[in-house]
Amino acid sequence: MGVIKSVAIVGAGMMGRRIAFQCARSGMPCRLHDVQPEALETARTQIRCWLEEKVGVGAAAEAMERVDLCSDLASCLDRVDLVIENVPEDLELKRKVFVELDRLAPAHALLATNSSSLPASRIATATSRPDRVFNVNFNNTTEDELLVELMAAEGLPPSVLEAGEEFLKAIATVPIVTRREIMGFSMNRVWRAIKRETLHLVGDGYSRFEDLDRAWILSFGTRLGPFGMMDEIGLDVIRDVERQYFNDSGEERDRPPAFLERMVAASRLGVKSGRGFYSYPNPEYEIEGWLEKKAPWSPDRAVDLEV
Repeated sequence: MGVIKSVAIVGAGMMGRRIAFQCARSGMPCRLHDVQPEALETARTQIRCWLEEKVGVGAAAEAMERVDLCSDLASCLDRVDLVIENVPEDLELKRKVFVELDRLAPAHALLATNSSSLPASRIATATSRPDRVFNVNFNNTTEDELLVELMAAEGLPPSVLEAGEEFLKAIATVPIVTRREIMGFSMNRVWRAIKRETLHLVGDGYSRFEDLDRAWILSFGTRLGPFGMMDEIGLDVIRDVERQYFNDSGEERDRPPAFLERMVAASRLGVKSGRGFYSYPNPEYEIEGWLEKKAPWSPDRAVDLEV
């Protein structure tokens, strides 16, 4: 398997932008595709801002030259070594996209899905190259994210996984390998267990989500609690992932809570819509005294989940 020298990223949502940012920052040429022109323009602005913040204005301009924004999928995939798909967490949609990726990408190119729940083997059969399809999961939305999960499907040649590992190292991330295919990867299953339990504690009336976030931050010294993290990821994405687990298991405990469904239906999607569990751009957890429940934060600023 050859060295990956160029990458196409299909889907310019939050994760697509983060991957393009990481590639540009690390010296890896990349192309970013989306069917919506406005998504590409938003991506351009966001990636430039991240680069300016991290490497300075001058270096950011040079790094931005490594990001080619493409509205045409065929042009995006021309002569690339790796394609990373970032469309919504829907199996049939992903399979349709992979049919096109398989048709348009060079024969030597590897195809990866950034799915956080769906094993690549369920998608790979839509292509003529199932032995070149694998999971890679950039599973956090912070721009300094180092951890990226990589997962092999049964029968994947070791050389493909090795090429994936080397690519992730080349863009200054740490590949965490799941050696046998399982729904949701390894670390992501741990995060998913936290999501499921905290969502149901709130949905079943045991706890307020703000208190669970406080408990998490105080216990582990993190910037955000689980609900703040879900807001950054996007509550529609969280809901879609939970639906995939429910569809797979049929267990009621895996069904997304009703309040989460209502929030998504009301376009309370988190950071990207301006309101989720918290309000943005100035979330309640950034108010002085919020963590300790002390003034100037006031209980009157507690967020109501009724929609």
